[in-house]
Amino acid sequence: MAGVTEAVWETAPDSSAPKRALTVRAFIIALALLVAANIWMKFAALLTVSAQITMSVPPIPALMGLVVLLGLGSLLRKLSPRLALSRSELLIIYVFLTLSVALTSGGALRSFMPSITSLQYFATPENNWDRYVEYLPEWVAPHDPEVVRNYFEATGDGVPWEAWIVPLSTWSVFFFLMLGGLLCAAVLFYDEWAEGERLQFQVTELPLSMTAPPDSDRRIPQLWRDPVMWSGFLLAASNNLLNILNAFNPAVPALGLNYPIGQLFTERPWSALGNVIMHHRPEVLGFGYLMPQEVVVSSLIFYGLIEAQSVGAVALGYDIPQFPHFESQAAGAFIALALVVIWAARVSLLQAFSGAFKGGGPPIKRWAARGLLVAVFGTWLWWRLAGMSSITIFGYFGVLFLMAIAYARVRAQTGLPLQWGYPVTQANRVLVWTFGSEPFKRMGGLSNLTMLSTGWFLTRGYLPNLSAYHFEGMHIAGETRVSRRQIVVTLLLALLFGMLVSYIVQLDAYYEHGANFLEGGTHQGGMRVGAARFGFSRLNDMATAGIPPNRGHTLALAWGFIATIGLTMLRHRFLRFPLHHLGFVIGTTRGYRAWSGMLFAAIAKSLAVRLGGVSLYRRLIPAAVGIVLGHFIIGGGVWSIIALFGGEAYRGYQVWFG
Repeated sequence: MAGVTEAVWETAPDSSAPKRALTVRAFIIALALLVAANIWMKFAALLTVSAQITMSVPPIPALMGLVVLLGLGSLLRKLSPRLALSRSELLIIYVFLTLSVALTSGGALRSFMPSITSLQYFATPENNWDRYVEYLPEWVAPHDPEVVRNYFEATGDGVPWEAWIVPLSTWSVFFFLMLGGLLCAAVLFYDEWAEGERLQFQVTELPLSMTAPPDSDRRIPQLWRDPVMWSGFLLAASNNLLNILNAFNPAVPALGLNYPIGQLFTERPWSALGNVIMHHRPEVLGFGYLMPQEVVVSSLIFYGLIEAQSVGAVALGYDIPQFPHFESQAAGAFIALALVVIWAARVSLLQAFSGAFKGGGPPIKRWAARGLLVAVFGTWLWWRLAGMSSITIFGYFGVLFLMAIAYARVRAQTGLPLQWGYPVTQANRVLVWTFGSEPFKRMGGLSNLTMLSTGWFLTRGYLPNLSAYHFEGMHIAGETRVSRRQIVVTLLLALLFGMLVSYIVQLDAYYEHGANFLEGGTHQGGMRVGAARFGFSRLNDMATAGIPPNRGHTLALAWGFIATIGLTMLRHRFLRFPLHHLGFVIGTTRGYRAWSGMLFAAIAKSLAVRLGGVSLYRRLIPAAVGIVLGHFIIGGGVWSIIALFGGEAYRGYQVWFG
């Protein structure tokens, strides 16, 4: 590996001019790896459910593809230096794969297809869903009962493409508008984040370190030769190996995937901690070491306060369902964070939009501003034609946009490696809980409610949040002197081909095996189908009895908003204020899954600084990267491939990410 990083760098000219990275051969290789990744996903995530390889940050196939190309590069260089890919080509392939592979994951396009078929298939006289099917336009979803039945039951002969071409094409237009618009937003925000605020984009540390030249002045100049990195790698690999052996022989001691600490608390009021689980997530430990310490500590404190609220309520005799409504607090925090970010970048944003109409400023920002406006108008037109009211469109997609920007900001500033690290389902629920369902019914009738519920997958999943890969791609381009134009074109190609390949592979799997039986489903579908059915059950509630405003969730939303704004102001007013507003955002959003990894990361970082100062802390950074690589490569990569060819015994250790 070390040899190939030297070779990769030597093949590139030493020039400050932008490098040519998006070559024909790089694109062909990226496309071939994308197809292979989707086939891998089909077996690992749909058929055997051995690992959710596309949900990790970054996606396992993107990381494994880079490892394979690095290994092949050292062999090809022995034949001819020209055959080896340059560092910029390797990284452009990686950037292409991060977005295109993530598109096919369970929170993205795998959540989409059940959302346009479940209403028709699961309609019964008892649930009365038939009355809503007529409000699904023909160009939005397939309506042929046989086509839908074969999708779930796999009783047909192959994929009936003629029934799917129109719905997939029209949805692809929307997806391109949404993620293309978010790419334009990333172009507008990136310089402010990278140059103005010096954000580190820690997730990019993996590919940049893996391909870094030996004479680099980066923090990790010789990753593959560093014994410290290998110590971290072996630590994570050993953890996975013990878990694998434990799956075959429970007598083998192993940490497993988690430990339910809450089972230790049985007496009131401590029984409120019954859901506390220590999740063993090596990737959170590794990236947590790279996070700012004040963010890590603040996240732990605010997660602790969330749990303390639960205990306090029970101690006072208040058994309030779902209290303390941490999801709603998180939604308020995300909305506030996005508004803070937009306000901080207001000058550069105004200049970009002014230049879009009057001229001036960098051309790419002028086009980005125009592209964002086109995306907003196109999104409004698409959903308006589908039957959603204008107020609902701007309310729902406005919240989705704000949450996508906030999530990208959290990733850029902290490197939190959790694709699900955002307020799941809240873009829909905050509207209904705040205003109730009746206004949405009055504004557009059953058509408005039906399309709002059809779009449930956008907030139940994380499709808009894939915009974080836009920012990370641009950061990789900036670090390796690849032009912004090349990276934008690469991301647009990744979006286009990612959708195309995902459609083909997923529909082939559904019509071959049946959506009812994939992802661990038993006649009623797996997790994605279940999520779609839940969304339509809410549709029935909204259309019949109605869902009234929920004061508890609304107050929690307001509290999350106010707390984030207040903490941000305190951080700006008092430079030494110890609590970080991002700690509140992370702690309330995904603290229950990330707290143990961040706790050990905080301890490791504190010990390193106390024992050896900043120099020891920096020296141990490769070990943190090695922990992430060891877990992803062994647990997510090697083991998931081995498990594909084994029987049920090989499914005893299922690695999940996100």
